[in-house]
Amino acid sequence: MDYEPMIEDLADEGVTSGVEAEANQPLSQPFDPSSVSISTQVVSLFNVLRRIGNNTINLSPAFQRNSVWDKTRQSLLIESMMLRIPLPMFYVAEDRNGKWEVVDGLQRLTAIHEFVKGPDNDGKGFKLKNLEFWGKNYDGKTFFELEKMEEASMTVNHILETELQFTVIKPDTSEKVKRNIFKRINTGGMRLSEQEIRHALYQGPATSLLSDLVKTRLYLDTIGATINDSRMAGRELILRFIAFGIIGYNAYKGDMDDFLSIAMACLNNEHLNSQSIEFTDSLFIPDQGTITELFLTGLDRNYAIFGEHAFRKSFGKERKTPINKSLFDVWMLHFSKLSQEQFECVENNKKAVLSEYKELLSDNEFSNAISRHSSSIAGVTHRHKIIEDLVSKYI
Repeated sequence: MDYEPMIEDLADEGVTSGVEAEANQPLSQPFDPSSVSISTQVVSLFNVLRRIGNNTINLSPAFQRNSVWDKTRQSLLIESMMLRIPLPMFYVAEDRNGKWEVVDGLQRLTAIHEFVKGPDNDGKGFKLKNLEFWGKNYDGKTFFELEKMEEASMTVNHILETELQFTVIKPDTSEKVKRNIFKRINTGGMRLSEQEIRHALYQGPATSLLSDLVKTRLYLDTIGATINDSRMAGRELILRFIAFGIIGYNAYKGDMDDFLSIAMACLNNEHLNSQSIEFTDSLFIPDQGTITELFLTGLDRNYAIFGEHAFRKSFGKERKTPINKSLFDVWMLHFSKLSQEQFECVENNKKAVLSEYKELLSDNEFSNAISRHSSSIAGVTHRHKIIEDLVSKYI
């Protein structure tokens, strides 16, 4: 059958990730206003710098990309403070220990800290550059040098007396709402991907495991060679496999973002204030060594059967299509859990398996289950049951 035109997820601006984009998923249910806990605070620059110094404001969040402001842009922000121009709102998420994770405004806070205190908190800040109004007076000057200039005393006071406005997302805000707030208010260039947001919110064993798996030699030699992970497209693929493995497709409730977030929380042995994880207490979470072994086994077996078309809608001598997320989670799950003896039976019937699978790729219902309806309960259940039945026929 003819598939709809394929669109790939973006890695960086103008660069594709090598992974086929999924249809946008509508909210499964509206937010409960009582689950949103947000406050607004005005904080003096002194206290902001103190918080940065004792690491209760994190300037190195896990989702931060390599793109940073140059010295001219940083200098113009400092000049705005010299001129007493109010700065835009900063947004932070507070954890239960009172630490702030910067959601929006990271580059601004970094610029202020690096000018006044220096990147290493040693007072060796950068030199101002290409100022628009004060260039003649202050270009080439550090904050330390400005403090020594009598004629700059008022300007220094303007900087130090700056008050910054923060919107603080409190820790009792529900996880789903918190992730949605991250999506809505992050304005630093290209919006964060869902996996980048998960990576920021669920730091711990889960993020370490995904980081390790995306660097494994087998992954890099197979699909990793065609996937740009700069926005964590590869890590999301791997997380889907892990999530369906530890939670199971029968427990899927129609929200892929929630499902994958639950999996990360489970890997971290965390409890989420979400009604969607009532079943997690009884889950068995394999250790990281076991998960790694299953992951590598799944990759190896898929390439043994499908070759370079593994996890793609293309087949045989056709031109390779992008990696399909749904084909990845379904084939990885059902191949990785087979015993060696069972997989050898599949491998001995490779020709029949491929023939039957080729017919599946032309089936309307299966096609929808790996494309437009890939995140629906019906789509997830259908593709997993179909592939599970196909594999079972040959073992």
